[in-house]
Amino acid sequence: MNCSNALGALWIHSPLKKYRKQFVYFTINVFTPFLIFISLIRIDLDSNWIFPVVAALLVTIIGLIVPIYLARIHKQEKPEPAEICTASFSNALNFPYPVIFAFSPDSIGIAGIFLAIAIVLRNTVGLWVSGIELNKRTIKEIFSFPPIWGIIVGILLRFSTDIGNSRAVNSNSIDLIFQIGIFATLMTIGFALKKPNWDYKHSLYRVGVSRFIVSAIVAFLLVILFSLPKLIAIPIIVQMMAPPAVYNGLYAEKFGLNTELTSQVIVGLTFIALLILPLELLIIQLMF
Repeated sequence: MNCSNALGALWIHSPLKKYRKQFVYFTINVFTPFLIFISLIRIDLDSNWIFPVVAALLVTIIGLIVPIYLARIHKQEKPEPAEICTASFSNALNFPYPVIFAFSPDSIGIAGIFLAIAIVLRNTVGLWVSGIELNKRTIKEIFSFPPIWGIIVGILLRFSTDIGNSRAVNSNSIDLIFQIGIFATLMTIGFALKKPNWDYKHSLYRVGVSRFIVSAIVAFLLVILFSLPKLIAIPIIVQMMAPPAVYNGLYAEKFGLNTELTSQVIVGLTFIALLILPLELLIIQLMF
């Protein structure tokens, strides 16, 4: 656990814990769209970014299908919408972004493409499969989500202009804000580092299999079969094996889902992810 995780854990166990929700909201509404926007406009258009697109589609589909399939073969009740949403939510900021930023900074643009596709798919097909009606109010909620505008503006600017190479976008001040944003998003992982409650063990198992087994196998197959270069392989491996984002709980609140289930799955899988992260990084080092 690094210093930002530790600071987040201290925050949630201090008098400042009453500002937890405000901190997470600020991170989502300010740092998240900023990180997505900068990542997208800095992407190298010459890169073969078809693989991040494929990976984002696959990890979202895996999250939608695997929990339902596992419940069926174990003769359990169909997973709640909160579980399906959590399993299919691609956490590309709280966990993978800082790892990618430290391990392979040039991969951030590729990671941005992965995140953009995953968020769009999850916020449309994913919500529908989860059982959330895509009515006028829901669609308004989706388009009022600031990261969506980080995606839209980032893609429009990057693919219509040469802004990615401009001095303003690559200035020291932008890099400083970017690193502060990375630190803040990592702090929110620390918010989840509390004692796990295993009341939702079936959901924890099904989402864990989706994220850490099925997605991992698919990630390594993509990397090996297509001999992906480091720039593309690292974000795919790290992001496809990431736990659900801490702010899934706020998302569950927004759509009236089971926030307790969402919270418990996040806490349990964040602990597991932190335990397996050293092994994951070792494998990446051996591969590259």
